[in-house]
Amino acid sequence: MSLTLWLFLLPFCLINFGIKTILVTGHCLGHQQSLLLQLRNNLVFNPTKSKKLIHWNQSDDCCEWNGVACNKGHVIALDLSQESIYGGIENLSILFELQYLKSVNLAYNEFHSGIPPEFRKLKNLRHLNLSNAGFEGQIPIEISYLTKIVTLDLSSTITSQHGLKLQKPNIAMLLQNFTEIKELHLNGIAISTKGKVWSHALSSLTNLQVLSMSFCNLSGPLDSSLAKLQSLSILKLDHNNLASPVPRSLGRLFNLTTLQLNGCNLSGVFSKNLFQISSLQVLDVSDNPGLHGSLPNFPSQGSLYNLNLSHTNFYGPLSDSIHNLKQLSKLDLSNCQFKGTLPSSMSNLTQLVHLDLSFNTFTGSIPSFNRSKALTVLSLNHNKFMGKVPSTHFEGLINLMSIDLGDNSFDGIVPSSLFRLQSLQHLLLYYNKFDGLLDEFPNASLSSLEMLDLSGNNLQGPIPTSIFQLKRLRLLQLTKNKFNGTIQLDIGSHTPFLYYLSLSNNNFHGRIHESFCNISDLRALDLSHNKFNGQIPLCLTRKSSTLRLLNLGANELNDYISDTFSTSCSLRFLDIKPPYIIDHIITHIFEEGVGVRSYEDSVTIVNKGTQLNLVKILIAFTSLDFSSNQFEGPIPKELMNLTALHALNLSQNVFSGNIPFSFGNLKQLESLDLSNNSLSGDIPVELARLSFLSVMNLSYNHLVGKIPTGTQIQTFEADSFIGNEGLYGPPLTQNWGGEGRQKLSPPVYETFDSHAWSSIEWNFLSLELGFTFGFGIFIFLLIFLKRWRIWYSKHVDDILYKIIPQLDFVYVNRGGQKYRIIRWNPY
Repeated sequence: MSLTLWLFLLPFCLINFGIKTILVTGHCLGHQQSLLLQLRNNLVFNPTKSKKLIHWNQSDDCCEWNGVACNKGHVIALDLSQESIYGGIENLSILFELQYLKSVNLAYNEFHSGIPPEFRKLKNLRHLNLSNAGFEGQIPIEISYLTKIVTLDLSSTITSQHGLKLQKPNIAMLLQNFTEIKELHLNGIAISTKGKVWSHALSSLTNLQVLSMSFCNLSGPLDSSLAKLQSLSILKLDHNNLASPVPRSLGRLFNLTTLQLNGCNLSGVFSKNLFQISSLQVLDVSDNPGLHGSLPNFPSQGSLYNLNLSHTNFYGPLSDSIHNLKQLSKLDLSNCQFKGTLPSSMSNLTQLVHLDLSFNTFTGSIPSFNRSKALTVLSLNHNKFMGKVPSTHFEGLINLMSIDLGDNSFDGIVPSSLFRLQSLQHLLLYYNKFDGLLDEFPNASLSSLEMLDLSGNNLQGPIPTSIFQLKRLRLLQLTKNKFNGTIQLDIGSHTPFLYYLSLSNNNFHGRIHESFCNISDLRALDLSHNKFNGQIPLCLTRKSSTLRLLNLGANELNDYISDTFSTSCSLRFLDIKPPYIIDHIITHIFEEGVGVRSYEDSVTIVNKGTQLNLVKILIAFTSLDFSSNQFEGPIPKELMNLTALHALNLSQNVFSGNIPFSFGNLKQLESLDLSNNSLSGDIPVELARLSFLSVMNLSYNHLVGKIPTGTQIQTFEADSFIGNEGLYGPPLTQNWGGEGRQKLSPPVYETFDSHAWSSIEWNFLSLELGFTFGFGIFIFLLIFLKRWRIWYSKHVDDILYKIIPQLDFVYVNRGGQKYRIIRWNPY
């Protein structure tokens, strides 16, 4: 390099060196570094989670430390957020000696103490963030002394008695000196102040741009004075009990970009001018059932990208002007009163990510969504859409994760393009009119599909083999279709994570394949209402580690209760009986999220003498129902090992032998039905001692002996014991039994509908009719005078009993129908 060039560059080199020297020596004054080190030593924090304090070192320049900013050697900003700091406020005492601080961030720590009133010492503080730092109790009045504050965040996710409160001082006292504040975040603070009080206190903050007061226990009304905040861009008051209409004057907040009033118990008409604020990007008034209104004509070049009106009473059609919202990313109009057809211009909403129009009364066909390449969630379920769904509507949607078209009237074949979407996790097409054969899933082993629900359609033919190669499948619901054929595939090796499998109400036949046993995570298996035959696979009865529900009812199985059911202690519901006893259905409940859907099992079982609809099968509820079969032999003793049983129904079978004394093991049993079998012997006293047993039916067997005394078993009605010719003692009356063990004639059922006459013994009926025929005038009165007919129905038993004292009458319920039982008692 020439001497001339060196001479030219030397001044710049010296200047640069000089500047660098000044910057180094000018950083972090000694006493400032000393204060920071004292603060670090006082604080108690988790070193494994720390990313700032753990690296503060005495030998380094403190202005270079993570979380520290300086100006002329003085610390002006301190960010100790997410440092897992815990302990009392005394540990923060050094902080308040850093007098040049303009910004303090202690968010997301675990102080578990009150806010230190010493914050008043930081006279220059402009930004204070104490959100979710674990502070508790009343916000001190000293915070109001921070007159230069620009942003204040005291938010907390804790709204219990251990969270922050703003009562004394109230919100007006806290805000009285905040003339420069631009951002105020008080989410989760218990304020509990009337609407006009807090609204008027806020309306004086003329520079306020961001106001966030969610979950603050605020009460209404929502006051129009908030319209004075002309600089406001973000207004979040969600999840408060505002209980009022939305003031039309809020439409004058021309700088508003976000308006969140969801879950506020709002009512009245929502003004259309609020939709038309040109700067508005987020509008959420969801979860306000009392709020109603209709959609406007959206202006061109609208800014909205998130519109949520779900769970309100908005009504009317979806305007064709929706296509003006070019930036629209999320549109949720679910659970409203919208109707009409969807405008074809919706196909132009190319930025859509989340579309939910479920639970409305939209009709007609649906537009194509193949231009919305970012779409991840599409929910159109529970409407009145109809017609064929072209496969081209969904082509190329590589980001689509969930599609729900359930409970509509779509017909034709299932669009094959849906099977090619590799990101798709939930495909729900239940209760439509789709028909024909299903296409195979190409590259099934690479598919992301976790839930497939095609129930309640008219699909036919065999199940495509590729369905059972969907490796991530968790739920498969094909019930109520016309599928047929046999199931011979090795299901378990290809779908190891399958949790729920229902093939019920189809036309499958052949044996139940043992491959069902290989599904390691299986919790519920419903194969009912098909034509399966043969025996139940032994391995299925032994699948005790996971299986909670097994429904094989309404098939053509010829099997017996295997001893191996005794090992199925995890089984919560088991049904192997004819179709008129059980109706197993699945209820679909949509929940917010990426198409997340919970499936609750609803079954009807015979329990405690009546049919019960169980909304879902609780883990705590364990029921076995083997009723109405031809099971014979003794009651399997292995059943007595199922100590979690709450309900056991073995009625309407041919069980014989004694009632096992080991029934005493079933300490949780609440309902027991052994009626209409051939059981014999005494009632074991162990059965009588079951303290939770509230309903029991032992009727129509061959039991003998005295009903155990001194137990709650004697509190049951006599109907629970009738039809046992050798049984006596309370609650049976003398007419039903007694020490002499009177024999009773078989029961005669009489009811007053046309189907019951075949159950009446005609010798008794003719006797009654003969008696009445002898009184012609009396019959005339019975036929033509309603009052006499009522009198007759009430007193005919007494009349017959006086003429034929050997007759006994008792009323019982059978299958929901009331019967009069007429018996001959020779004693």
